[in-house]
Amino acid sequence: MRILHVVNDAQTGGAQTLIEALGRQKNPADEIHLLVLMGEGSLSPRFAEIADTVSYVGMSRRDIIPLRAIRTLRRIIREQRIDLVHSHLMQSDLMSLLTPGRAIRVSTVHSSASYETRGASHLVRRLVAKFSGRFDAVVACSPSALEYIRSLGYHLEPSVILNGTQLGDWSAENGAESQRFVHLGRWHVVKDHNNLFAALSLLLKDYPEAKLDCAGLGLEADNPEVAELLQRHKLSEEVTLHGSVSNVKLLFDESRAMVISSSHEALPMSGIEALSSGLPVVTTNVGDCPELAIGPEYLVERSNPEQLAAAMRKTLELSSREYRRSREEARARAEERFDERVTAQNYRKLYESLLPSS
Repeated sequence: MRILHVVNDAQTGGAQTLIEALGRQKNPADEIHLLVLMGEGSLSPRFAEIADTVSYVGMSRRDIIPLRAIRTLRRIIREQRIDLVHSHLMQSDLMSLLTPGRAIRVSTVHSSASYETRGASHLVRRLVAKFSGRFDAVVACSPSALEYIRSLGYHLEPSVILNGTQLGDWSAENGAESQRFVHLGRWHVVKDHNNLFAALSLLLKDYPEAKLDCAGLGLEADNPEVAELLQRHKLSEEVTLHGSVSNVKLLFDESRAMVISSSHEALPMSGIEALSSGLPVVTTNVGDCPELAIGPEYLVERSNPEQLAAAMRKTLELSSREYRRSREEARARAEERFDERVTAQNYRKLYESLLPSS
């Protein structure tokens, strides 16, 4: 089977992590090809490891229907004799829907809500929903993503395949003395960094040594909006901005817990990755994020920095034995629910059901 994945960019994100997982777990007889609509990014070296070929179009985020992307996609389908095109995220979905070719078309939706009500993103979303009947299958990454797809009026019924991640080495001893927290998420209104920073400010009253590592596209020191928000909360020394990173495990190993502060989510891959490293997750109660919390004390209401700070504080108040147990529970949840091998098997079954019998 020759599979072509299409994704918007090569930065850290749930769609990109899923592509990596499917590449690692591919059938030895398969070929994995990858088309990135934008340019190279922090994950480019890792993409090169899991794919037979990786191509970059070099388009910008404001492009809606660039002919160069369509021509490139059509050429790859023809030259690599692609059997199945698997697109991720709306812009990539639109490219797949508008590109001629006989390959099977599959889409995975990684979101649970629409964030833009106008502009290019809104137009892309409307076009994808309008032409969604051209897909052979649509997959939701979680139950809340399934409801979102239905709300958009797609012309076929989606299935649900939960994301999974690599269950590599981990240690229950990590983070035992740490007062560092980690947040993974691009600079976007739905990630609610204001809620995150407000919670940290409250936590510092009791734990003045607490720190926060923020990683994700746009989380750089030269982003004036981030700088202004940090200044407003007086956190210039307590927050480290890492931008888009290629190895999140390095941050996990130094952290006490992961924090998800979002106002909207489906089932964020970053939380699944944290659990796989044995890192407890403190999260807002949005989408399917309750799946990531190992106890009710780590689940808080959205846009409530007081509750978020209290949950973060609870992780610091755990005894050594209690904290070790929390890490063991986090890892056990990842093993039980989010093993990438199971995810890959489910996608493989879907692919095989769509391809004609030989």
